[in-house]
Amino acid sequence: MVTRPRVLVLGAGLQGVCAALALSSRGFPVTLLDEAEDCLLRASLRNEGKIHLGLVYAHDSTFRTADLMLQSALAFGPLLEDWLARPIDWTALRSAPFHYLIAEDSMLPREALLEHYERVQQTWEGLRRSGATYIGSQPQRLWAEANGNARFRGAGSSEVETAEVSLDLVALRDLLRGPLHERAGIDRRYGHRIETLARTASGYRAAGVNGDGSWTIDADVVVNSLWGDRLRIDEQLDLRPQRRWMYRLKYRVLAWIPEALRALPSLTMVLGQFGDIVVYRSGLAYFSWYPVCRRGSSTDLAAPEQWARACRGEVEDEEARRIAADTLRAFERIAPGVSASRVETVDGGVIVAWGRADIDDPSSELHERHDVGVRADRGYYSIDTGKLTCAPYFAQQLADRMERDLA
Repeated sequence: MVTRPRVLVLGAGLQGVCAALALSSRGFPVTLLDEAEDCLLRASLRNEGKIHLGLVYAHDSTFRTADLMLQSALAFGPLLEDWLARPIDWTALRSAPFHYLIAEDSMLPREALLEHYERVQQTWEGLRRSGATYIGSQPQRLWAEANGNARFRGAGSSEVETAEVSLDLVALRDLLRGPLHERAGIDRRYGHRIETLARTASGYRAAGVNGDGSWTIDADVVVNSLWGDRLRIDEQLDLRPQRRWMYRLKYRVLAWIPEALRALPSLTMVLGQFGDIVVYRSGLAYFSWYPVCRRGSSTDLAAPEQWARACRGEVEDEEARRIAADTLRAFERIAPGVSASRVETVDGGVIVAWGRADIDDPSSELHERHDVGVRADRGYYSIDTGKLTCAPYFAQQLADRMERDLA
């Protein structure tokens, strides 16, 4: 019988949690480490939670990003249910489906966008016939022109209904946290910041600080699932990327929409520096208008430390009020009435992507998210998640790769 190596997973966001669940389900002893005081508290909690079908990545003419997103989205539900060993009531987690509003100044014209959507549809039809599902559903069509069902106005030339949804990330965290903490094979080390990682004669040694001082952990194998700090740790093992990268700090506004708007669909505007609305079953909605909510960018090796407060939900009252007011004002032109929403939370999250130009540049690498995934080097595995959608898919690939490496 092959002895399972001791695995240290860095980062307890969705990618790290999925990696820990996938590996422990195959008998690997796992230590899960994170700087935060619990799992799933940072970037994995503070984004729109969209489970991408590939529709928004129309600017990648190779279709590789759309294909990866579609494959990942269809794997999302089955993999989590497999690791939790029970079915999940996805209906309770799903947002209102997205409508895509094609802006008059979209970087791609309407005809090109619709052609892309239909290509996604054709790919889906083949997968659906083989039994694929999208987080608990199996829609016949992934998109259709809204025509008489249009719900938004203003800066759009046309509107498309889709089957795409977001997940309630608080509910998703609650769903995963219990089984993660009950799993006997997972040792959780929260409140631990990693400072250094080095190879040893028998594996790896990680060292850092926590509330009690310094710590060290030895492991046979390391999985780097960090988000804003992954590249810094990679570099310590001489794995600095040869590509350009960018960190962006983007804020979100959570607000209770007026009762009269509770039937509003979710919204994504395409294609450029626009924004999203996610409408949850409870009446809470996520708002992020890119020109207002993108508050910083960096090309440093790690995300700037000064962003940490916003990512913990610590935003000065005046700044929070200004971001919320400007965001809701921008969406009022598109969805009349939303400016009356009652703001509950304003906070930020880090976006990591390859490239340096922002999304208003048609040539920016930010329009492509296909060159991501698991990188392996002598018992060290670094996962570039790309998008939240891909986390379970890449965790499964990680577990498969580790099994092959042991064989």
